[in-house]
Amino acid sequence: MIQATGIHLFTALLPLEEGELLRNPQVAWETYGEPCDGKAVVLLHDLSHSHRALGPVEDSAYRPSGWARELVGPGRPIDPAVTPVVAPGLLGSPFGSTSPATVDPETGERLGLNLPPLTVLDMARGVSALLRARGLSHVRALVGVGLGAHVALRLAGLFPDLSDAVVAIGAARALPEGVRERLGLVWQLLRADPDFREGLYSPQTAPRKTMRRLRQDVQRLLYGREYLSQLHPGGDAARMLEAEADAFAETFDAASWAMLCSAYAGSDVADSFSRIRARVLLVAGGSDAMAPVNRVRDTYHLLSAAGVSTRLLELPGQGDHAALLTDTERLRAPLGDFLRRVG
Repeated sequence: MIQATGIHLFTALLPLEEGELLRNPQVAWETYGEPCDGKAVVLLHDLSHSHRALGPVEDSAYRPSGWARELVGPGRPIDPAVTPVVAPGLLGSPFGSTSPATVDPETGERLGLNLPPLTVLDMARGVSALLRARGLSHVRALVGVGLGAHVALRLAGLFPDLSDAVVAIGAARALPEGVRERLGLVWQLLRADPDFREGLYSPQTAPRKTMRRLRQDVQRLLYGREYLSQLHPGGDAARMLEAEADAFAETFDAASWAMLCSAYAGSDVADSFSRIRARVLLVAGGSDAMAPVNRVRDTYHLLSAAGVSTRLLELPGQGDHAALLTDTERLRAPLGDFLRRVG
């Protein structure tokens, strides 16, 4: 179903929120269907995913690609034959967009900690630049999951005429305080690992022990016991989690993970609500530790108070963060109806 895939290299400098300028920024992307102005849906990935929303899925316990296979496709909530899809890679993601893992063409070395800190606002500007480069000045909807939902809401506030709608899946205005603190400690934990070497590690000597531990910490937020028992009724959940943590530590660049976690931990998108003119659909899972229902309800009230036409969809039944993208049957009808009404 992949229509096209690539990496767009920009020649202009990208101003960053903290005052630096990003040289030679690049954004990886894939499209499904044939996106055209006014018709496309922009699909924005979560913290540990890639822009390869439909895969192919990696032959590994940790699979950054293929995360939207239950969300996008014929008979799915988003059908590219009806609403073509653009899936950008967020700045900071180590799967093709500019990140600490990117090789500087001038030095031949990884950018590492020489890359200025990135924020959700910077990620939104990177997505906007990609859309303009691809001739898309207006899109039907911005659909984001977790971190991607923060980027979608920030985009809608930055560029009120960009989109007719925003769908924020598994996200509130900000992460819960406990989660923010845990993600905010990632830099500190990695720097305490002698293998981190202030970001000067090689792929062969990366701080894998700490990365494994950090992934296990996030797993507790993504997977509840009930959801894991459904996935692995034979009792192999612990083995699956260990294998995923090992594969994640082998795959995900440590400095990129720290940068993404720091950006997510510091993000509060409520200050953009007053500028949003798109309709917004908030999707909450009943047991989502990353976006508890009460925080999503508070976000709904803040958006409504700002004059934004907002709907809140609380999914019945199992609602762990990871389950939001694996069991989309509950999402199909309301999301399809929402997108039809704004199209």
